[in-house]
Amino acid sequence: MQTLLKYSKSKESILEIGCGTGEEAKRFILKTGNRVTCLEISSGMIDFAISKMTKSGVLDKFTAVKGPSYEIKSIGHTFDLIYSFNGAFNTEPRIREAAEAIYDTLNNEGILIFSIRNRKCLGEIILYSILGREEKVKDRISEETYVEVVGNKIKSKYYSPDEILKIFEKFKLVEKKSLAIILPPYLAEKVPSSIWRRLLTLLETVLSSIPIFSSYGDEVLYVFKKS
Repeated sequence: MQTLLKYSKSKESILEIGCGTGEEAKRFILKTGNRVTCLEISSGMIDFAISKMTKSGVLDKFTAVKGPSYEIKSIGHTFDLIYSFNGAFNTEPRIREAAEAIYDTLNNEGILIFSIRNRKCLGEIILYSILGREEKVKDRISEETYVEVVGNKIKSKYYSPDEILKIFEKFKLVEKKSLAIILPPYLAEKVPSSIWRRLLTLLETVLSSIPIFSSYGDEVLYVFKKS
């Protein structure tokens, strides 16, 4: 969210791909007052997001369109900023088509921000190696795996930074940083002590600023520009 706010401007046309429950869109609208259009493949998620916007009093600034990311041009207009968080692109089997369509839909000098599940998570490699569960690490490097989304198993694929830079090669890379280098979210939730959580958060902040660790998070956050 900090990165999204950093690159957004007032009165821009904004698109979110894969809004899920609408949490990021809600927070963004409340912070900026900008309108947000959302492209979401799940009707159930759209209904959930609309309910959340209604309760927050920002439904007038939210528009939901049902469809996959590679059909982004069906919305019928272009955008200044497009974002997608929490690995929505990992579940898109036609990600290369989506990248082309996004490029065509962004205005010149437009910004694309997204986070995507990474092939290598440093903390996970260390933990599962200690536990002798190397097969868990192999899930990330396999060509096909399944992740749980609201109780459903969804086909997914993890991507390395090299793969992402190739897929989005038409764009100019502006920024890249790792998220959850030490502990991915599903493990961080199991840390019982608030003191340890604060220390881990501080360590994550330090590591994410060091270039050598920029490719070893549970997710990698990318900022691209159309030029």
